[in-house]
Amino acid sequence: MRITNSMLINNLMRNLNNNYNKVDGIQNMMASGRKFAHISDNPTALIYSQTARNKLARLSHYQISVGNAKDWLNQAETGIMELQLTIQNAYESVIDAINDTKNDDDRTNIAQLMGQLRDHYLDTLNAAFGDKFVFGGYNTPGDFQNIGVTAPFALNDDGDLTYNGFNLAQFDSLPTKLLDEDFSGMTAADILARIDDPGDLDLQAEFDDFLTLRGLDPGLAADREEMATALEMMHRLKNDVLSFDIGPAVNMKATMNGIDLVLYATTDANGPLTRNVFSVLAELYEEAYNDDSSAENLITFIKPLQDSQNHLLSRVAEIGGRSRRIELIEARYEQDTINYLQMKSDAEDADMAEVIMNLRMAESILEASLSAGARIIQPTLMDFLR
Repeated sequence: MRITNSMLINNLMRNLNNNYNKVDGIQNMMASGRKFAHISDNPTALIYSQTARNKLARLSHYQISVGNAKDWLNQAETGIMELQLTIQNAYESVIDAINDTKNDDDRTNIAQLMGQLRDHYLDTLNAAFGDKFVFGGYNTPGDFQNIGVTAPFALNDDGDLTYNGFNLAQFDSLPTKLLDEDFSGMTAADILARIDDPGDLDLQAEFDDFLTLRGLDPGLAADREEMATALEMMHRLKNDVLSFDIGPAVNMKATMNGIDLVLYATTDANGPLTRNVFSVLAELYEEAYNDDSSAENLITFIKPLQDSQNHLLSRVAEIGGRSRRIELIEARYEQDTINYLQMKSDAEDADMAEVIMNLRMAESILEASLSAGARIIQPTLMDFLR
């Protein structure tokens, strides 16, 4: 096969072009700091890079949710601790009031303090964070930028505590099981069937006694259905709690519903029943202002106040557990961020020492090919004829 000059030139140009492409690719890698500029450069590294980027974007979203949930938990913990401190002050005041050395003026001052503690408890239940109520769940009527703000907790004309217009005083002395069971979404007939069923709750007698205590007739189906409907509404409102998605398929409650901070389970001579913290404070205030009040009457409030304190402390412990869980998740997300950033760096970032070495090698090869091509192509037939 005859090798012509044009063939030599074409082969030389093709090889030179390949060498130039290699030098260009390495120079781009050095300038950008990335291993690849196109998908075809390194498909495997690109897959790892995109996976890491997607993970980091999702982590960023969850980290924001975790931060918001942490802020709300801190606000809820502060509010519940303040409620607990209010009950503690009331308890200490009762202990002080039953002291025989107290005169009428001292007892009047203590009664005034009880009234302030009762009002402060109500104010704390309506504590707000930003433009939302801490213990109001998602049901937060009103607008803080307008004058007509409607707080979730208020007093009706009878002085009973209401939650978004729903009277909570009607559940005082409710059997404990009916407070612990979740009846949300159930019909009144289904609730009554569970209450009356000996194989289920078996609380027909206790429920009838409770209806009688509330001034209702247990023999009337309408009265039973009315209370069953109220039970369903109470549990539905109780489950209305602000929550955040803090991970894939992980949802956490960031605060508590105020009903949980008002109604609590206790035990007296009649057995386990439900009490209302605010009603205890209101009754204590009225008893302290009563001129005929005696130390024996005030002593009866000691156990309800202790039970209220224990209930609120258990809620503080629950919030503390959630806060600890949030901190663990936050620490894990920070470590995951570091891991995915390392994964992204391994897939994308070029090793500059290796890049510089490869660039020097490619430049040397290019210079050698240019030198060899110059010696081969330079001679012509005229050069030999001379």
